[in-house]
Amino acid sequence: MEEKPRGSRPRSADITAPAAAVCGPDRLLCPVFRASGPRAGARPGRPLGPRGWRALRRPRPPRRAPAPAAPRAMDVYRTPAAALDGLVASSLQPPAEFVGTVRRALGDLGAALRERGGRPGPGPGPGAAAPAWRVLKIAKGGSSGRGTALRGGCDSELVVFLDCFKSYEDQRALQTEILKEMRVLVGSWWQKPVPGLSLKFLKQDTPGALQFRLASTDLENWMDISLVPAFDALGQLSSSVKPKPQVYATLLESGCQKGEHAACFAELRRNFMNTRPAKLKNLILLVKHWHRQVCPKAGQNQMPPAYALELLTIFAWEQGCGKEAFSLAQGLRTVLGLIQQYQHLCVFWTTNYSCEDPAVKKFLQRQLEGPRPVILDPADPTWDVGNGAAWRWDLLAQEAESCYDSPCFLQAAGGAVQPWEGPGLPRTGRSGVDHPILRDSAQRTPTDSSSVDAGCSRAGDRRPSCPAPGPSVDGITPGTPEGVPGLSQVPAKELDRFIQDHLKPSPQFQKQVSKAVDGILGRLRENCVYKASRVGKGGSFGRGTDLRGGCDAELVIFLNCFENYKDQGPRRAEILADMRDQLESWWRDPVPGLTLNFPEQTMTKALQFQLMSPALASWVDVSLLPVFDAVGQLSAGTKPDPKIYRTLLDSGCQDGEHRACFAELRRSFVNSRPTKLKSLILLVKHWHRQVAARNKGERPARASLPPAYALELLTIFAWEQGSGKDRFSTAEGLRTVLGLVQQHRQLCVFWTVNYSSEDPALRAHLLGQLRKPRPLILDPADPTWNVGLGSWELLAQEAAALETQACFMSADGTPVQPWDVMPTLLYQTPARDLDKFISDFLQPNRQFLAQVNKAVDTICSFLRENCFQNSPIKVLKVVKGGSSAKGTALRGRSDADLVVFLSCFGQFTEQGSTRAEVISEIRAQLEVCKRARQFEVKFNLPKWENPRVLSFSLTSQTMLDQSVDFDVLPAFDALGQLAPGSRPPPQVYVDLIRSYNTPGEYSSCFTELQRDFVVDRPTKLKSLIRLVKHWYRQCKKMPKGKGSLPPQHGLELLTVYAWEQGGQDPQFGMAEGFRTVLELVTQYRQLCVYWTVNYSREDQTVKDFLEQQLRKPRPIILDPADPTGNLGPNARWDLLAKEAAACMSSLCCIDRDGTPIQPWPVRLSAQRSSPSSASCSAVSCRPGRQPAAAMSNWLSAAMGNWLSWLSGACPKTVYSVPAQKLDEYIQTSLRPTEDCQRQIDEAVDTICAALQEATEPPTVTDVAKGGSYGRKTVLKGNSDGTLVIFISDLEKFQDQKENQHEILDKIWEQLRACQLERKLTVKMEMQRSNGDLTVRLSTRWQSVTFDVLPAFDALDLSGKPSPSTYRDLKRALDQTKASPGEFSVCFTKLQEDFFNKHPRKLKDLILLVKAWHRQCQKLWGDQSLPPSYALELLTVYAWEEGCREEDFDIVQGLRTVLELIEQQEQLCVYWTVNYNFEDETVRNVMLNQIRSSRPVILDPTDPTNMMSNDETCWRLLKAEAQNWLSSLSLSGSPGPSWNVLPAPIHETPGHLLDKFIKDFLQPTKKVNIQIKAAVGIISKFLKEICFRHSATKVQKPIKAGSSGKGTALRTGSDADLVVFVDSLTSFPSQKTERYNVIKEIKHQLEAHQQQVTDQDVEVTFEISKWEAPRVLSFSLKSKHLNGSVDFDVLPAFNALEKLGPLWKVYTKLIAQYEQHSDTPGGEFSACFTELQRDFVSSRPTKLKNLLRLVKHWYKQCERRLKKKGSLPPKYALELLTIYAWEQGSGATSFDTTQGFRTVLELVTRYQQLCVFWTVNYNFENETVRNFLLKQLQRPRPVILDPADPTGDVGGGNRWCWHHLANEAAEWLSSSLCFKDGTGGPVPSWKVPTVQTPGSCGAGVGPVINEMFSSRRRGILDENARRNFSRSPDKCL
Repeated sequence: MEEKPRGSRPRSADITAPAAAVCGPDRLLCPVFRASGPRAGARPGRPLGPRGWRALRRPRPPRRAPAPAAPRAMDVYRTPAAALDGLVASSLQPPAEFVGTVRRALGDLGAALRERGGRPGPGPGPGAAAPAWRVLKIAKGGSSGRGTALRGGCDSELVVFLDCFKSYEDQRALQTEILKEMRVLVGSWWQKPVPGLSLKFLKQDTPGALQFRLASTDLENWMDISLVPAFDALGQLSSSVKPKPQVYATLLESGCQKGEHAACFAELRRNFMNTRPAKLKNLILLVKHWHRQVCPKAGQNQMPPAYALELLTIFAWEQGCGKEAFSLAQGLRTVLGLIQQYQHLCVFWTTNYSCEDPAVKKFLQRQLEGPRPVILDPADPTWDVGNGAAWRWDLLAQEAESCYDSPCFLQAAGGAVQPWEGPGLPRTGRSGVDHPILRDSAQRTPTDSSSVDAGCSRAGDRRPSCPAPGPSVDGITPGTPEGVPGLSQVPAKELDRFIQDHLKPSPQFQKQVSKAVDGILGRLRENCVYKASRVGKGGSFGRGTDLRGGCDAELVIFLNCFENYKDQGPRRAEILADMRDQLESWWRDPVPGLTLNFPEQTMTKALQFQLMSPALASWVDVSLLPVFDAVGQLSAGTKPDPKIYRTLLDSGCQDGEHRACFAELRRSFVNSRPTKLKSLILLVKHWHRQVAARNKGERPARASLPPAYALELLTIFAWEQGSGKDRFSTAEGLRTVLGLVQQHRQLCVFWTVNYSSEDPALRAHLLGQLRKPRPLILDPADPTWNVGLGSWELLAQEAAALETQACFMSADGTPVQPWDVMPTLLYQTPARDLDKFISDFLQPNRQFLAQVNKAVDTICSFLRENCFQNSPIKVLKVVKGGSSAKGTALRGRSDADLVVFLSCFGQFTEQGSTRAEVISEIRAQLEVCKRARQFEVKFNLPKWENPRVLSFSLTSQTMLDQSVDFDVLPAFDALGQLAPGSRPPPQVYVDLIRSYNTPGEYSSCFTELQRDFVVDRPTKLKSLIRLVKHWYRQCKKMPKGKGSLPPQHGLELLTVYAWEQGGQDPQFGMAEGFRTVLELVTQYRQLCVYWTVNYSREDQTVKDFLEQQLRKPRPIILDPADPTGNLGPNARWDLLAKEAAACMSSLCCIDRDGTPIQPWPVRLSAQRSSPSSASCSAVSCRPGRQPAAAMSNWLSAAMGNWLSWLSGACPKTVYSVPAQKLDEYIQTSLRPTEDCQRQIDEAVDTICAALQEATEPPTVTDVAKGGSYGRKTVLKGNSDGTLVIFISDLEKFQDQKENQHEILDKIWEQLRACQLERKLTVKMEMQRSNGDLTVRLSTRWQSVTFDVLPAFDALDLSGKPSPSTYRDLKRALDQTKASPGEFSVCFTKLQEDFFNKHPRKLKDLILLVKAWHRQCQKLWGDQSLPPSYALELLTVYAWEEGCREEDFDIVQGLRTVLELIEQQEQLCVYWTVNYNFEDETVRNVMLNQIRSSRPVILDPTDPTNMMSNDETCWRLLKAEAQNWLSSLSLSGSPGPSWNVLPAPIHETPGHLLDKFIKDFLQPTKKVNIQIKAAVGIISKFLKEICFRHSATKVQKPIKAGSSGKGTALRTGSDADLVVFVDSLTSFPSQKTERYNVIKEIKHQLEAHQQQVTDQDVEVTFEISKWEAPRVLSFSLKSKHLNGSVDFDVLPAFNALEKLGPLWKVYTKLIAQYEQHSDTPGGEFSACFTELQRDFVSSRPTKLKNLLRLVKHWYKQCERRLKKKGSLPPKYALELLTIYAWEQGSGATSFDTTQGFRTVLELVTRYQQLCVFWTVNYNFENETVRNFLLKQLQRPRPVILDPADPTGDVGGGNRWCWHHLANEAAEWLSSSLCFKDGTGGPVPSWKVPTVQTPGSCGAGVGPVINEMFSSRRRGILDENARRNFSRSPDKCL
């Protein structure tokens, strides 16, 4: 039921007036709620009974007979919450058949109105006939148009916009006569009734509308139609475009009544609703059904209309949810809660109208002041749908209040359904609604305007009077605003709302203050005597942490007259006086709503004043500070120069004396934080303010409380260390901060975002600060300011008192747990204080140890005496294990491991098979003791089906005051009664080796040995182990990505190893020991650690096993008690190494003087120790080389270089540079300085000029600069170059070889003359030896050694070589017997040009590769490595093939080059920029080079110059490349390498394409096995595990995608699985329910991952960019796989089996597609996966290889063109390839080159493509035929999916085919792929671009083919179409 505009009464429960208007989240204006008294007639109390409803009856006009009764749906109240979706789907949505029939009928009626129009008449006037009219457009509205129609009876509005209405007044004057005509037209139209419908004219009781009813023949469903002629006020609306304000201004000027012209805005109303999710419309149906149920016929006229509830439902969803998937019960609960609060409702949107126009603004103000509820139509502001003065909302509210105990609001678990929470929504347990929250400044209510009084308060608000200025803490007057509850009274879950309601400042006040501040600063800039360079805003107002009521602000004026800190003092008083004068003068024109007061000036360095808003009860204390601009203008994210802080320290300032100079840094530090963290800061500051207010005047020390800013910093510190997430629990955060306050005597907090310990002066200052008493909280902007000064005792007492209050209690009554944050960070602890750090924070106290021991005794007694009393099983012994047994437990970690050795285990394997039963028995006996109240136990759910351990928590009132966590492990007693210090018999380990399946599976059997290995170590070593464990636990908090960190036990053993190898001193330096462990972690790739204390090589079986273990990949750390337990592999050591590297540069590893702490001399590579050695042996990790001294030196150098790097010096090896510092390393260590480079450039230019100007022979025509110098790849320090002297006497290549020595003698003389006569800026040295001439030019820091080479100038005047040039070159080589490449110097200019066209950053990458190459050369000594020029070319190749971006990731580029070196056996790299295959001689040279053994790297300027044909040297380089790839600096860096093959397809000759596919594209057997195993794991999971507790069952999973078709590429292991589930029963259900299936699969995968053993399955999900994705994407890791496999899982409806024959399947598919025009083509293609797969998988192997080749080409194009637009899908190229083969070859063996060329040619002709198949569907069925003909008429290209006719993967203009066509054309013209072995072109197959039905085997005759022929010519006439459509039988 809906209110009709102009006060008319509604007729039926669901006859709605129009409603719509687009309202996106960014344009919504949240509603305003105001207090208003109860409306007259409101009856609070219990729900009305029948008498109450009868009392509402009032006299009213006679009504027409009631409509046919709608079938009453199941009562909402009796429906369980979980069944509401089913209720809507089964009982509330109207039948689709009825809706479709009515829609078609109304469409016919609209057509009739358009065609017939009206008759001309004499014109307007009383009784006059209507003028001629024409229909401009027709809009459908009402609940039917909005998609919110209920089953049974509903309404629809047909708004007919006529051209005769030029204004609203015309509509009012002429509509009566026009309606008469329309009634006649409707009657005439119905002379041909619509089958299945009846028409009946209703009583015409709504002015301006013709009303009639269309009902089904069984009268079960009907629709009341209102035909409304209307003025076209909006015109042609564009999508999401807001109407012009003039539209609404004109509406208001027309003098219309309320909503009189609402029909004119029907389109906006419909659009407002239709953009909403389907589930929101379902919620609307549910609300309207409730409305219909609770409104009896007798009281309908008084009840609010259903449309009002529609709008209320949308508002509730927008404010409280906003998601497409949600709980209907929650939504309904929220809407009913709003109805209860109807007296405060004021809801409107500004999507279509706003306050921009003054008339509209004024009108809106009047509307919003009307009686509550106010609910304005979003399309027509004159229509108040809520109409508080007309409707009995109180009755609806009573009904809403009475139903909360109904089943529909009860969860399955028994709890009540909670409503949504959000701005403006009711809150559980509280009356009233919240105040509105305006989302941005543009979205303000009319009363928020500065010209309107905004001081109205909502219900229950009490404004505190504004306090007078007074003494403050941190600039804020203490005091809690009146009406704000104490923090202790606020429940934990209500804290966020408490902050929103009471602590966040008034936006209006903030706006006023900002306006005032801007005015003040502008005045000071313009008029002050001393000019400001810039200004900054600080204080809590500037930082965004200002509290409601009062806050502080700093206005920092940076003055030009201050040149240093000392200048500030003498002039400050004069400047402040001038500023006060300017301020008082400016305030003569005050900011509206604000007052300005000058309190007593208590600060000599600032001008203090207060801005106050009495109306808003808010004020801000402002300090105006003129200061020296110490920092200058910093760009965002830039760190200040260390000189700034050195100057500050040199100024002799007191603590924080000049902190105002750094206000901007302080503000940036806080402002960058998440919004929720700032909310937590507000809460902490509010608590600080409450403490100050409560103790005001009680003690003199009140003013000495720590400043609120100290608590701001402490809150940030707590969040950084404990959470770091944008979303967190506010109660947990507050609990953490107050816990730190209680530990204030240990607080040491500082940051290094702006300053750090790298600068010596700053480091000395920081170390001095850290020696001061605690608490220490250094300002992150000013290191001289300890913000923590003050009396913390009172705060600590108040914090302790708050711990037991409601704000720290969770919903179940348990205390909220704080984050795990320590008051001091390890990284910020000086090295000398590590022992104290361990003692203070890590070492358990005696009470703690006694508590654990008592708990252990209790459980041990239970296990021995109670557990197996009535069982044959006997407890042999109970052994305490874990950290508590070893003496390495951390403080606060109350845990204990107990291994119980049982008689039932006779061997290792029995432990594994019967362990589960034993654990069940122990648990059962524990339950018995629990019932006997001996102690309280709480069990942890096991993660695995066959658990290895029983985990539980124990509490005893008599023994403990807290719980202790236990792990009880049943075990086989393999050792028996072993004497202390003795070694187990070898047979124990032989049996172990023969029994185990999983490494460390039976390690619990050796608990005693593990314990004894550590327990007897020195106390200080155990302290070091605690420190390492604490560091490890901090690392575990960091984001880790895929994979888990190494086990903690491995770190413990590594610590023991470091101590043993480092000297075994019981009183060692803690920092040195910690530094050594970190160093070992960074070198994890070389670790091989084991002990022989318990097992050795005496037994052959053990010996063989040990050797096998030690041959495994590093790191290796064998458990000293269990040789099967290798703690090194399958873990993310790279992540741990990255954290270790960061820790080594922190204060805990830096000595007092700033030098890095030196690690112990631990051997990383040593010869094997004797078998009897009790210490560790570490073996070389580099295969093929002895662990000689060179290796040890190299590793020692690596460690030393790390230390050099950390201490600020330049690293000596590239291995030691962290990945994140590579760019910086290149800039500082590899690039020559600009000054040095400039000096050498000037000298080279001088030398070149001297040679060319010489008058003595030989005559120099030109000088080319080559080598690294010419290529601009000079390394810092010493580098190379060439000066190529072109001599006029050298007329051919041969002359160069014959006359070289003579020419060099003469050049020597000329250079000597240049050296003597010319003034050079650098040192010049010349040397002549063995017939060579070199010139060395050097500055202080740089030198370049040039080889001087006379040469023949082979290039012509154009500077480009011709084919004849290279023919001459080949001839010269043959004649002179010169070695290949000997004449390459003649092409030096080309080399220079080749490199000059590449970006600077690529040359930086080349520098890095060359620096590594140089390092390798030094390491390998006499062993020859490939020339550095070869690596330069390889680097260029990697960039060209993999990136081509000017700015790229250096690490990715470096990885790519190193990986190419690893594949040196397949390298074939060359260019055709200067030469190609066209000339026969050149072609023969190139083919000869390409066919030679790999690697092949050809000089791009000289095809005879092979740079890489020495295989031995490349193998050496490969080994070094592998070392670097596995090192810390690269393995720990983010991002993959570029996808570059060692041989480019573009330069691969056609006759080698098959080999290219085999070598690089075909998946290896290993990859296929990997994918098969992964698919098996996931398929088994889906079939057996995923839905085992659900009614949903998997019918079958189908392997799809390229792996299913057999066309997968080698790179990237991926698999597609289509899952057919029985819950998807139709095409629509797949679309609506698919997301629920995906969520369930994801949930079950996550649960399964937690349950399986030994990391059997690990999945990492990819975040979808869609709210309801069609696919679940994840990566799978398993112990059964060598790597990860990427999966796409798509749930689908099993259409092929459910719907019968294929023709029926396609008929249903097409019907679904045509009924829902918004359904994209191919939406249901997953249903046809089997057909898609079979279409390709049955093809010949060679065709699949061609598909791989095309896909590889497509991937290269995609990488190059991704920024230009969306390319066609890869599947389109696959189908095009199959089509090309079918039409052009069809043979199982064909020329791959021909096929590839044909596909690319088809791509270039994409605008003509029309390709389809009739293997699965054809033209026989009429529905399919008609649909196919429509598809084939679409814009080209058309490529229909052979399995799904709705899927046009060609897409017409949807994708950027033109980009792909351009790329194909370029390849066809330039690539060698299309040349045969002789260099000739390869022809393509002859393939038509247009597929006709006859060519696909459909059997259709010439009529169809004629149609296609005509279509191509564009001359298909209507007769041909008709003949075609009615002659299928003749054609088939």
